Amino acid sequence: MVTLSAKPRKKNILQFFIGHYIFWLLFFFVQRLAFVLYYSGAFSEAGFARGAESFWHGLQLDLSLAGYFALLPFLCLGIQYFTAYPVFKKFIKWYVLVLVVLTVIISGGDLGLYENWGVKLNYRAITMLAHPAEAFETIQSAPLFLLIIIMVAQGMIAWLLYRLLIAPVAGWDFRNTGKIYFSISMLAVAAVIVISIRGGVQQIPVNESTAYFCSFPVANHAAVNTAWHLFKSISENSNHGHTNIYSYLPEEKATALVHQLYSFPGHDSTVSVLKEPAPNIVFIQLESFTADVVKQLGGDSGITPVLSRLIDDGLFFTNIYSSGVRTDQGIIALLSGFPAQPQTSIIYQPDKIEHLPFLSLACRKKGYQNNFYYGGELAFGRFNTIAYHAGFDRIIGKSDFSDARQFNKWGVDDLSLFEKFARESKTFSQPFFSYIITSSSHEPFTVPIEPVFRGDSLEEKFKNACYFTDQSLGVLLDSVKSSEWYKHTLFVLVADHGHVLPKNRKFDEPARYHIPLLFFGEALKEEYRGVKITTLGSQTDIAATLTRQLGIPADVFRWSNDLLLPQRQQFAFYTFDDGFGWLTPVDTIIFDNRAQQLLQGSGKKASDTSLTNGKAYMQMLYDAFLKY
Repeated sequence: MVTLSAKPRKKNILQFFIGHYIFWLLFFFVQRLAFVLYYSGAFSEAGFARGAESFWHGLQLDLSLAGYFALLPFLCLGIQYFTAYPVFKKFIKWYVLVLVVLTVIISGGDLGLYENWGVKLNYRAITMLAHPAEAFETIQSAPLFLLIIIMVAQGMIAWLLYRLLIAPVAGWDFRNTGKIYFSISMLAVAAVIVISIRGGVQQIPVNESTAYFCSFPVANHAAVNTAWHLFKSISENSNHGHTNIYSYLPEEKATALVHQLYSFPGHDSTVSVLKEPAPNIVFIQLESFTADVVKQLGGDSGITPVLSRLIDDGLFFTNIYSSGVRTDQGIIALLSGFPAQPQTSIIYQPDKIEHLPFLSLACRKKGYQNNFYYGGELAFGRFNTIAYHAGFDRIIGKSDFSDARQFNKWGVDDLSLFEKFARESKTFSQPFFSYIITSSSHEPFTVPIEPVFRGDSLEEKFKNACYFTDQSLGVLLDSVKSSEWYKHTLFVLVADHGHVLPKNRKFDEPARYHIPLLFFGEALKEEYRGVKITTLGSQTDIAATLTRQLGIPADVFRWSNDLLLPQRQQFAFYTFDDGFGWLTPVDTIIFDNRAQQLLQGSGKKASDTSLTNGKAYMQMLYDAFLKY
């Protein structure tokens, strides 16, 4: 009996890659849909039509990432054709699995972080993985069970799409394809891959600005492919030491504009507010203490009653803004007077930190003993690196606590931190400079008290955490008032950054960065107690302000502008993911660099001047970052 075998089917290489692209485009569609639905509330202002448009405007980035994902299968297919070993089927199965798992994790991380950060998952978030416990605490306020369900659902959909689009052709043996047909097909596939990666045949390759299509950030962020954005962020961060990616103006013009911002007519004289030339300084960096929790700044009443009482007896600066949105940015801005940078942080480059000026080092030259108190892991945020480079004599971290009321992944509670400082302050040599960093008002807002603000929402939890820190501050002051050093001390209270809570601020709006700054204590002259200063400024300006009060030259703090200098130029600068805010007494500019789009500005001559100054500032700041 003769058995007739079917004629082998001609293997179509193009069919495989068409299936590959359709698979990833549909999968990215699913992930974008998850983002839009998860943050549907944020689209109430933009309108759901914007959410629908994001699918179209994100297509180029989706195709670009699908092109990158096609590179290895393309190479593997070419290798298999000229060898006898059939590697393609097994390779493609595991390759797709790995990429699906990776993109699902990226999508889930983005959903969890976006609410608090207001930006897509980026390099700075990935650096937190060096400290997984702290990273987990950051997203613990997110509904983890829901996120896990979403991620599992994405994985199941990917499996179905794989079975439908890739598995049927992944097992084909393309070695039976004729050489001419194979070569032509591979050339066609190579062209498709290159064009899709570039986003077209235009001169400039595709970038995030391609996905930006409106003035509503959440809609633009929905359009941006999360995995593409993360890989680009990592890639660009590797180039941070080489190229100024914020070069807007001729260097001479940018330099002149920034120099003018720190110049003033007349005599260089600051207002003296201290009774003595070298008082002790207790500098308290308050975690996430946005202006929205301070009654005197328009915040909710009752959250920080202790701070409100201190404001009535201190020198209060009402118009101060944080430089960034993270603690790693805030500590550098406060101790070094160096502004935050978009997309990265100088804190993660120890070689650059070594070249920064520090307020504590300036004090040490005047004979101060320096003390650093933090209730968490000193390795987190490179706090240990900073503390050592900044010349602190005593450095206290989580390992130095054994009897705290509460331990969590961030460390000990603020009351335990303050109590330890109060006990040990009795042994300090005077004058001393002590820097204390609180953490209880950080996510997930777990504090060892009964809730004062009832409810399970993040807003109530945040308020309770701030209330706890405020009450702990009151306990600290009561416990040290009888100390010999107290009557010779200036206290400085300031936030490391603002917060989206409790009023759900947008990530780029100025109110998100508005923070309290208070000088108080027995070292403050009587005539400045209860005084409010409305001068517009930044947390970066504190370094020059304090050093001038102490009679120490402030020239090393070139990015710091004395808040008590009557003739100073008034401005504040802050950065977000890839843009900046520029505030003056007459105008507010918000500029998105990725989209090259002005998000806020009057469009008048004042706005044009502010935008130019802001760009010059951003350019020279990043130039300084590269050169440190």
